[in-house]
Amino acid sequence: MSAPDGRRTPVARARSCVAVVFFVNGAMFSGWASRVPAIADRVGAGPAAIAIAVFGLSAGAVVGLPLAGALVTRFGSTAVVRAVLVGYAAALAAVGLAPTLALLTVALVGLGIGNGMLDVAMNTAAVEVERRYPRQVMAAFHAQFSFGGLAGSLIGAGAAAVGASPAAHLPVVAVVLAAIGLTAAFGLLPTSPEREAVGRSSPRRDRRLVVLGLLVLCSLLCEGAVYDWSAVYLRDEAGGSPAVAALGFAAFSLSMACCRLVADRLVDRVGRVRYVRAAGVLAAAGLALALLGPGATAGVVGFGLVGLALAGVVPTLFSAAAEGRDNPAGAIAVVSTIGYLGFLAGPALIGGIAAVSSLRPAVAALVVLALAVSAGAGVLRGR
Repeated sequence: MSAPDGRRTPVARARSCVAVVFFVNGAMFSGWASRVPAIADRVGAGPAAIAIAVFGLSAGAVVGLPLAGALVTRFGSTAVVRAVLVGYAAALAAVGLAPTLALLTVALVGLGIGNGMLDVAMNTAAVEVERRYPRQVMAAFHAQFSFGGLAGSLIGAGAAAVGASPAAHLPVVAVVLAAIGLTAAFGLLPTSPEREAVGRSSPRRDRRLVVLGLLVLCSLLCEGAVYDWSAVYLRDEAGGSPAVAALGFAAFSLSMACCRLVADRLVDRVGRVRYVRAAGVLAAAGLALALLGPGATAGVVGFGLVGLALAGVVPTLFSAAAEGRDNPAGAIAVVSTIGYLGFLAGPALIGGIAAVSSLRPAVAALVVLALAVSAGAGVLRGR
């Protein structure tokens, strides 16, 4: 989108700036994850203790999501993005510097709050851009989050390779990413509290939002399970080597990031209902291939199909939740809060099933959830 004189319009600039904020969020969040072993060694924590600390990250996100909805409603998404970027960066630096497990847990709570708040604020800013476009563009923003996560992981791997400690690595990354994000935030579309004022009905009482949130929950539960258990499944259940087992997660992540670049155009061509319905069926087929296919290679292909299928589902559900609302931030906060429970509960649910049986019944349960996403796609027909 360009002006007649060839200059980029404010909407086009805002689209680029929102994409940068999504990238920064992904890079910040993955930055700490790439250094978990070194951080655990520094604070003298074993797997069980680190799991408790990581729970603080999840708890912080659950607090941050509804809090951001209230703040964006009152102050506008642009102001909240700017403020949260500073606090988010400070929390990331604190994670790198924390000398004890207790302080690490506190820092991770702050990191989770920052991630949850920025998630709602940046998605609301994305809605402001999308409203001025003739088609959905939300999935492309989420692609930048995926690529930011990849960049943060690679930077973390490089820092570990050269022997840089988390105390040296994460504060520097936090400052650089905050500077990039704040610079981009000045190009966001201006929003006023009045524009995002609460409408005639509270989002929390909207049954359609609850259904959309449940669909996000099912999708994120599948995503979270693949994130945490795909490598274990391919090694222990499908008989793959450690290298092949790692390829399952790589195939999932890469296919998801790449598909998000084209998902918006697919939604524009076939419509939201057909897209999400087909995506749920394809995700179920990929999980079934991993479950029933011959060997670990079939599992790698299956998990790649799951990433391909789910890539545009959550962005599409967010767009539908915010469409035509006086309070898009509140709507996104409601859907995100419900959906994020799936991302939190997924790994624990899969682990519980595996503990009493094996990972195969757990993967079978994911097939059912993917089909539930497909079955519930009719809610996207409109308000």
